[in-house]
Amino acid sequence: MTKPEKVDDHARQRSIAEVPAQLTVRDACVARTHVAACGRGVVARTQADTEDIARSWPSALRVRAPLKAVDRLLSNRNLQVERSVIDHEMAHWLLRGAQPVIVIDWSDLKPDKSWCLLRAAVPVGGRTLTLLDMVVPGKQQGSPGAERRFLQQLRALVPDDVRPILVTDAGFRTPWFRAVSAMGWCWVGRLRGRTQVKPQDVRDEADQWIDSRKLHVLASNRACELPPMQANRSDPLDCRLVIYAKARQGRKQCNRRSPAKASRASSSLKAAAREREPWLIVASPQLQAPSAKQLVNVYARRMQIELAFRDLKSHRYGQALEDSLTRRGERLQILLLINTLAAFASWLAGLGCEATGIAQRLSPRNSTRKLYSTLRIGREALVRQWPMEPVSRG
Repeated sequence: MTKPEKVDDHARQRSIAEVPAQLTVRDACVARTHVAACGRGVVARTQADTEDIARSWPSALRVRAPLKAVDRLLSNRNLQVERSVIDHEMAHWLLRGAQPVIVIDWSDLKPDKSWCLLRAAVPVGGRTLTLLDMVVPGKQQGSPGAERRFLQQLRALVPDDVRPILVTDAGFRTPWFRAVSAMGWCWVGRLRGRTQVKPQDVRDEADQWIDSRKLHVLASNRACELPPMQANRSDPLDCRLVIYAKARQGRKQCNRRSPAKASRASSSLKAAAREREPWLIVASPQLQAPSAKQLVNVYARRMQIELAFRDLKSHRYGQALEDSLTRRGERLQILLLINTLAAFASWLAGLGCEATGIAQRLSPRNSTRKLYSTLRIGREALVRQWPMEPVSRG
C-alpha cells in the first residue's frame, strides 16, 4: 500500500510544479489578447487614455469589465519583461540598411512634468515609428545618467551589423556625442547658445575660441560647411560644422483681439526668434559621405519626432496622453507600448493603401503632393475598414 502512495505523491508534486508554467502561458496569451484589443481601441478612438480604450473594447456591452482588464494589463509584470522582446523584434523590422537614421529626443509626459519620456524612433512617411521608450521621473530629464542607460538599452536592440546615425537637437551635448562615438555609431546634432568653437588646425588658446553665435552672419539658404572644427572649449570635440539658414515660411500668430496684427506674446516672440536662428549642425568626423546639404536634410527629419509627440500627447490633435491620470511609470510604459503597436499596425496598413492606390480616397483633391502621413492613411483605412485591393485608375 505504501508504493502507490509514493507514486501519487510524486504525481501530485509534479502537477503542482506544472501549475505555474501553465498559468504563465495562459496569462501570456490573455495579455497578448488584451494588448491587441487595446491597440484596436487606440486606433478606433485615437486616444491612449485608459477609459477611452475600455469604451472601444471589441464586443463589450459594458465598460466595467474592459476597464478592469485594461487596469490589470497596465500592471502586468510579465508584460513589462516581454516589452524588451517586442522592442527587439520591432528594431529588426525597422532598421533596414547598413546606416539607418534614428531620431532621439526628450518630451514631458505630464503637464506637471512629473514624468518625462526619452524616445528613439525611425522617421517614416511624415511621422516616426518608435524603437525604444524610456520613462523616467521629470527631475532626471536631460541627465547624463539617464541618457547613458538609454544608450545601453538601444545598443541591445540594434543589430550588430547596423551602424545607425543618431540625430538629436541642441539639448544633447558633448558627453552624449562621445558615448555614441564610443559605440562605433555616428551622430548629428546642433549647436545653440554660447558654445565656443574653433578650427582644428588652430592652436588651443583662449583667444582662438569664438562664440558660435558669431557664425550666424555666414548663414544663407545654401548649406555651407566650414573646415574641420572643434566645439566646446572645456572639453574639445572634433566635428564637422555646417551652417544653414532656412527660408522664411511666412507664418505669424495673429493677435486675438486684433487679428490684423501679429501677436506680441512672449511665447510667440520666443518661437519667432527660435525659427529665425540659423542652424549650426555638427556631425561626427567619421560621417564623411554625406554632403553639407544632405546633413541638413538628415537633421531636418528630426521634426518628425516632434510631430509624433504632438500626436501622442495632444487631446486636440492626437491621442490625449497628457489627459491621462496614470501616475506610475510602469503603467505609462505599457500605455506607450500599446501606442507603439497601434502606430505600427497603422503604418503597415498605410503602406498597403499607398501601394494599391487606396490612399487617394482620403485626399480632398487630386494632388501629386503627399497630403497625409502614412500612419494617418493607415489609421483611416483600419477605422473605415477599406478593402486592401488595388484601385482602378481608369
